[in-house]
Amino acid sequence: MTAKALFPTFYDAETKIWSGVKRRPYYDPDCSVGEVFYSALRNYPNQVIQINDVDGTKVTSGQIRQWGIRLALYLTREKLTQDDVVGIIGRSSKFIDPLVLGCFLHATPFHAVNATRDAKTVSNLFAVTKPKIIFCDSDDYERIKEITKEYSPKIVTLTGRVPDVSYIEDLLVPSPQEAFFQPASLKTNGDQTALILCSSGTSGLPKAVAISHFHVTKIAPFCNSTDTILTHATVDWATGFIAMAISLLYGVPRIIFEGAFSAEKFIDLIQKYKVTTLAMAPWQAYELFTHPLATEETLATIKMSFITGGWIALQVLQQAQSLMKKSIIAFSYGSTETGAVTVNIDHSLDNSVGRVFPGMRIRIADEDGNNLGYNEVGEVLIDIGSNWEGYLCNPEETATTMKDGWINIGDLGYFDNDNNLYIVDRKKDLLKYKSKHYWPNELEQIITELPDVLHACVVGVHDPKNGDSAGALVIKKAGSPLTEQQIIDHVAQRVVVDYKFLHSGVQFVDDLPQNQNGKILRSQARDQFESRMK
Repeated sequence: MTAKALFPTFYDAETKIWSGVKRRPYYDPDCSVGEVFYSALRNYPNQVIQINDVDGTKVTSGQIRQWGIRLALYLTREKLTQDDVVGIIGRSSKFIDPLVLGCFLHATPFHAVNATRDAKTVSNLFAVTKPKIIFCDSDDYERIKEITKEYSPKIVTLTGRVPDVSYIEDLLVPSPQEAFFQPASLKTNGDQTALILCSSGTSGLPKAVAISHFHVTKIAPFCNSTDTILTHATVDWATGFIAMAISLLYGVPRIIFEGAFSAEKFIDLIQKYKVTTLAMAPWQAYELFTHPLATEETLATIKMSFITGGWIALQVLQQAQSLMKKSIIAFSYGSTETGAVTVNIDHSLDNSVGRVFPGMRIRIADEDGNNLGYNEVGEVLIDIGSNWEGYLCNPEETATTMKDGWINIGDLGYFDNDNNLYIVDRKKDLLKYKSKHYWPNELEQIITELPDVLHACVVGVHDPKNGDSAGALVIKKAGSPLTEQQIIDHVAQRVVVDYKFLHSGVQFVDDLPQNQNGKILRSQARDQFESRMK
């Protein structure tokens, strides 16, 4: 067994199920998230847990708790119930944390949507939950008003003012009720929906993912009050929400800033605030750890880096480890539906997503649902240790994803003899050429072995005779002399079998279609490739 792992993984040979360390619940399984956060924030009222790099504002646990109570009282005045929904769509800002807390204290679920999504996607997502109140940035007010005109929710701005429109700071008025406030108890149990996030949308339109109170209360700390968290993820992404939750629960200072992600900005913030903990998407990690300013000195304060939300090249992880020799570089596998499932800190394992997280169970199943053993590729089925509420208003997709209590997010993988999980590819991305299956992820890894390749996406181009003919969209380093034929030849030498060759060739591009969290939208990439063939 490889010694380099955060957690042990156990295998039951009789059931053919892999599991992480058993976890005992910290809290009553039927308590609300609001009750947990309310108690935690009361323990360290003077601890600064939010630092705004834009204006230098520092906010304590006590302030966020007070604002959260006042926003919960506002929801009461607006007559919202636990069956209603609050919409949140905005960039990271001062009042997002108190708003999330206020929803939890009132036990009214919130639905967070990324502000950069197109109008059609936002409209479709909010049409599912029909929030009674939507909080958005002032510069997005007119768009949100137009998108939601069919059910006309009340709109409150999070940043900036709009004439005759409520502004969140105006809702934070003192009230005598604050002194006697108690968080709402859940009307059913811990399986009740606490928040709604959006699926990644890599294989279709994003779906509204329900996450329960019990699932949130199981969030474990990966840092403490002496650390400082930096992430570009917003609350609508699971990573952004988890970073916020850990900040609120465990008194961990978190840096918020405006603008697009840039490695240079991240390095500046790391040094300025002596950041110890990073949470990033793979593409952000790539930009950070390959940037000329990323050195042992500039990254010296980092103790742990979490990379989640897609695949990352092994050489990038090794580069990160070379820059931060005493740090933990953790590549995590999971989804919005499941949370973190596995984590790998052993960067000698090419393409492994590592060992199973505590409280999780995994089985690998064939097409007939039979469990498979070591080194056998099948569907990765996950038991998160709590009931999953599914996709709101989408029973068909929920039934497809949930199989006998196991969540199937569409990935194919296997465990090696040391209980390390490997993700081969998404089942929906499985391609077939001349009746033989192959996975685009395998070819992408081979292409990125070439030092001049920055990113690659392999797609199946429709060939009426042979099926899915592999083609690659490639981003290469500026000024590189690398040619399309060199990539084609490299793949052919590595895979040997002709059905995995790049029969449709290679196209050099400046960027690849991605969602807001950096995941490649493979269907759009295929359309892009085919359009350039005409």
